[in-house]
Amino acid sequence: MKIRKLCVILAAVALGAGGCGSAFRQGTIEGAGPRVTEEGILFSFFSTKATSVSIAGDFNNWSMKADQLQDREGTGMWTILLPLKPGRHEYKFVVDSDKWIRDPGNPETVDDGFGGVNSILVVE
Repeated sequence: MKIRKLCVILAAVALGAGGCGSAFRQGTIEGAGPRVTEEGILFSFFSTKATSVSIAGDFNNWSMKADQLQDREGTGMWTILLPLKPGRHEYKFVVDSDKWIRDPGNPETVDDGFGGVNSILVVE
């Protein structure tokens, strides 16, 4: 699998050096962009203030509950590994069940039809 037209940054870059796709909000840095692994796509979202994070997209019928990210180490780095099929996918993170946020680590977006944008990921 490959991600086309995507600026992938490492968490280390997002955590201090800035660079493509890093975002600063209320003193926290959010997102490291999706990464391809042998098992699927690893999505990451960084927030020390969030109490829950999920990912909603066309791949799960925009469900706010189907794919919950985990902060296993309590560091604020929320992750999930999804075995996405090849194709173009739109998605957003849902933080604390009510904040729909585009992936700050992914500069590729499209109009969401509601005055905002969805993140886009193309899996080959």
